[in-house]
Amino acid sequence: MAEFTLQHIASALGATIEGNEDLVCTGVASLDEAVEGDATFMVNAKYAKAWAQTKATIGIVSTGVPVVDHDDSQRAILRVHDAELAIATLLEMFMPQIELPKEGVHPTAIISDSATIGKGVSIGPYVVISDNVRIGDSAVLCSSVHVGRGSSVGSQTVLRTNVVIEHDCHIGDDCILNAHVVIGADGFGYRPNEAGDGLTKMPHIGNVVIGSRVELGANTCIDRGKFASTTIGDGTKLDNLVQVGHNVKIGKNCVIAAHCGIAGSVQIGNWVQIAAQVGIAPHCKVGDGAKIGAKSGLMHDIPAGEEWLGVPAGKMKDTLRQWAIVRKMPELAKQLSPPKQ
Repeated sequence: MAEFTLQHIASALGATIEGNEDLVCTGVASLDEAVEGDATFMVNAKYAKAWAQTKATIGIVSTGVPVVDHDDSQRAILRVHDAELAIATLLEMFMPQIELPKEGVHPTAIISDSATIGKGVSIGPYVVISDNVRIGDSAVLCSSVHVGRGSSVGSQTVLRTNVVIEHDCHIGDDCILNAHVVIGADGFGYRPNEAGDGLTKMPHIGNVVIGSRVELGANTCIDRGKFASTTIGDGTKLDNLVQVGHNVKIGKNCVIAAHCGIAGSVQIGNWVQIAAQVGIAPHCKVGDGAKIGAKSGLMHDIPAGEEWLGVPAGKMKDTLRQWAIVRKMPELAKQLSPPKQ
């Protein structure tokens, strides 16, 4: 099990030490679950009030947040500029080594003679790489990955188990596609046939283009465009089980939580935050920096920087006022009801 000296952690986090400098950190835990030897985090004054009760040995806290009842002979506080960012750094230090295929090509992999494979690539068991595919340097393809004809995978990108990249789709550098992600499946488009007794499938001849430093959660699906590309910008992160429809355009550094469904031709700007289980109707536009609350149903465009919530979604402040009124309605109804005869 990993352990680090307090001095080593302070150096890694750029932190100043308040307390016993000879301590050793053996794990990371929340305030209520920490045991002796653990480091924990206090991102604001509310959590800092629990420092006296936690069993943690080391507390990581943002500069300016007061911590009361601190025994600096037995424990230590690490002051950092941003405790939430420090969490990511410390968790990475304690993160176990992820099981990935070793550099080279597993003997069960099937690779087309016309494919171009970069330097230092790791290709696991039962991977299939089709004609005219390009795999960048140091890319990692875990077991049973399929990369379709004419597609490309950027340098240092990791495709986890059973990822499927359909034909003519392009993935940037330093991406992570988690297990069972599907890129470039047919878009969802049907029309009644002329006889009126069935549906005609609409062909989708576009593709998917994903930027660099993108992460896609397990079982997320990105459909190919009908005519052009479905695109996802650099730095964007999608959670598990997100559905992105045909010809959707998602900007840079967006975060989209689990179970969201984004219908065809939606346009999402940069730095947008979308909470879990949001549904967005076709052709809606979401401006830069907008935020959409959980379980919302978006049916209209959102201007840049606004926060929306509800079904149908509206400005968050308006929706919260409406909900507050609805909660009071049973009592209001009693007051307004005529007295019983």
